[in-house]
Amino acid sequence: MADTTTTQTAATVGSTMTSQKGVKQGMAGSDGIVVDKNKSQEQYITDAEAKYIVPAIVREKFPDLVKLIYETESMNEEEREYWLQIMPIMSEEQIVKFREILVNERDQLAKLDKEYNQEMSRIDTKAPVQPLDETKRLEEINKIKAAEAAQNTKETGEEEALLGQLNNL
Repeated sequence: MADTTTTQTAATVGSTMTSQKGVKQGMAGSDGIVVDKNKSQEQYITDAEAKYIVPAIVREKFPDLVKLIYETESMNEEEREYWLQIMPIMSEEQIVKFREILVNERDQLAKLDKEYNQEMSRIDTKAPVQPLDETKRLEEINKIKAAEAAQNTKETGEEEALLGQLNNL
């Protein structure tokens, strides 16, 4: 029974976490709680208690999970409140799985941010992009338009000549 429930809980957490937009560091979520990676677990608990009823067991046993829940970028206000309320009745195995999922998401996002920043630095070190010369660009566009107009005139003349030949047959 516990294995099925754990699997369902982990699947729910995983699908929930991949389907929602998150909150960037230092920004207030829709529930008004400011997400800041520098905040302590206790600060998150204090902020959450101002908004929700946080069960005592959550405050005592899972302060790290409260911080992880608020720092995840994949939960919305309702999902955060749900997890705060459901944690007291979750089995120890489910709590471990939940923690693993949240930590894995945090680590994967940190890895992606690092790779993104490295790529941006690499791109920035390449030769700078030359500004466009609008006058030259407009001249090129006008040349292309003139060539197209000349081609259209030529094709029209050829079409008329062919139609004239067909009419003479």
